[in-house]
Amino acid sequence: MEDISHHDMEKEVPTAGHDTIPKEVESTNCSITSASASVLDEDKELECPKSDPEECDTEEQEEKHNQLNASQPPVELSKRQRKKLLKLENWEKKKKEKRLKEKEKMRAKRIEAVRQGLPVRNGPSRKELKRRKLSYADATIEIAVDLSFDQMMIDKDVAKCVKQLLRIYTLNRRSERPIPLHFVGIEKGGAVERHLARNDGYQHWDVRFSSEHFMHLFKPSNLVYLTSESDNVLDRLETGCVYVIGGLVDHNQHKGHCYQLAQKHGIRHARLPLAEHLVIKTRTILTINQVFEILHNVHMGKEWQPTLLKVLPARKGVTPKPLEVANDDQSMRTI
Repeated sequence: MEDISHHDMEKEVPTAGHDTIPKEVESTNCSITSASASVLDEDKELECPKSDPEECDTEEQEEKHNQLNASQPPVELSKRQRKKLLKLENWEKKKKEKRLKEKEKMRAKRIEAVRQGLPVRNGPSRKELKRRKLSYADATIEIAVDLSFDQMMIDKDVAKCVKQLLRIYTLNRRSERPIPLHFVGIEKGGAVERHLARNDGYQHWDVRFSSEHFMHLFKPSNLVYLTSESDNVLDRLETGCVYVIGGLVDHNQHKGHCYQLAQKHGIRHARLPLAEHLVIKTRTILTINQVFEILHNVHMGKEWQPTLLKVLPARKGVTPKPLEVANDDQSMRTI
C-alpha cells in the first residue's frame, strides 16, 4: 500500500502494510487512509489480472480515454424502441397473472352454472381433447402453413401471424373432423419460432412442426398453393391433396409473392371461389385463420356460399350472388 504525506506530495514512499496510521497524516486533507487504499487496491485487482498489471489503466488514463471517446457515444435504442421493449417485458410478466385470473373467472362461472342447473360447457372437455389424436394415415386432405417469410415481416406482423396460428390450432382441436396440420418452413431461432415459444407447451400441440421447406416434405403432385392471384378456382377439395396456406402477414406489400412461389416450384395453385359466390366491395385478401376455417367447413361437408358468408367479416360488405349466376361461374372456371 502507498501513503502520500503532505510534506512530500510528489514523491511516493512505499510501505509494508501498516496496521495503524500516524496522527499527523490522519489530520491532513491530502492523505489517503489505509482502509480506502485497500478498497482501491481491491478494485484494481478485480479490474485487471495479476499476471499482466500493465493492462490496467489509472484513473487519469481512463478519464482521458472517456474524454476522447465522448464524441463517439455507444449505440442506444430510440425512445420508441425502449418503450416497446419495456411494454413487451411488462406483458411477459403479467401474462401468467392474467391467465390465472382468467382461470379463476372461468371456475367461478362454472360453479354458478352448476348452481343454476345450466350446462357447464358447450364443447368437449379438456380430458377428451387430450385423448384425441389426429390420424394422418386416414386423412382425406392435409393443410400446411408455409412460415418461411421471417425476413419479409416486421416483428409486429410476425406476432399477428402466430396469433392466427393459435386460432387455427384451437379450431382444429375442437373439431369433430380435425384436419392434419403442418407448420413448415420455421426458421430456427427466427421470429416465428421466438413468438411461438411464448406459448408454453406449444411443442405438444397436435401439429407437425418442421423447419423444412414444403417441397421437401410432400409430393409435388399433391401440393396446391392457395393464392388469390391464381386463375384456377378451387371448387372442391380433392382427396390426397395438401393445401398450402402462405403464412405471410404483410398488408399486401408483397402482392403476388405466393403465386410466384407456386410457379417457381412448378406446383398447382388455386384461389378460393369468392367472386363466384359473393359480391365483394373490398379486397379479397383473407387472414390465415380465415382461409383455414373456410377449408375446414367445406371439409365438414358445408356449402361454399354459406361458409364464405359466415367466415368473412361484415366490414368487407359481402353479399351473396344469386345461385344461378354462382353455378354458371363455377362451371366455367374450375381448378
